[in-house]
Amino acid sequence: MFTVSRHASKHVLRPWTRSFAQVVNDGRRGTSQEGSSRKTSSQTRESPPVKVPVREDHGLYAFFRRKKGDHLAGEDRYEVFETPEEGQMITGHAGRAWEASELRNKSFKDLHTLWYVALREKNVLATQREETRRMGVTHPALQFSQERSRNCRKTMARIKLVLNERRLAFEGALKIAEREQATAKQEQGYNKEDEEILKFQLEQEPGQPHATQGRRKPSRRLTLTA
Repeated sequence: MFTVSRHASKHVLRPWTRSFAQVVNDGRRGTSQEGSSRKTSSQTRESPPVKVPVREDHGLYAFFRRKKGDHLAGEDRYEVFETPEEGQMITGHAGRAWEASELRNKSFKDLHTLWYVALREKNVLATQREETRRMGVTHPALQFSQERSRNCRKTMARIKLVLNERRLAFEGALKIAEREQATAKQEQGYNKEDEEILKFQLEQEPGQPHATQGRRKPSRRLTLTA
């Protein structure tokens, strides 16, 4: 029996085997689907990109440098990258990084403002570098000033140095004050009982009398005899 089943034709259906249905591709259906997909792809290609309206005072415009000129409007007022001539002109007037000795004379508010000015300039330069890379410029070093970016990083690092110096000085002053307060207590000779009495007196209200106050001595009446 097994030999017969082995040599039997493959086209013969056996009663104990399960046969699966095959999906037959319809030519007309395939052509209709291909035509609809072509129409949708052509429509997406022909449709113009939807531009999202953005406010003119949006914060993301701060990542681009603003051009000079009152006749410009919209996105024309901002430049994506600088030309080599403009970069050389700006680099000549850019100056240098702030020194730590100069920053030590500034207040906390001035340091906070200067930090965000340097950070904004650093972000503008990073945006220009990314745009030149995206556009495939052959010489991006001519369009991007690495010296100005380095000056921004130096200024920000020195601001952090000055703030760290002030933090360490403040913590040192607190330790000195605590040490002096401890020595003063030892010189006065206070003990725990004296500290508790002093704390109790300070907690009382100024108008509230003490426990010993308010007691009157008994008055002695004098009787006159005739």
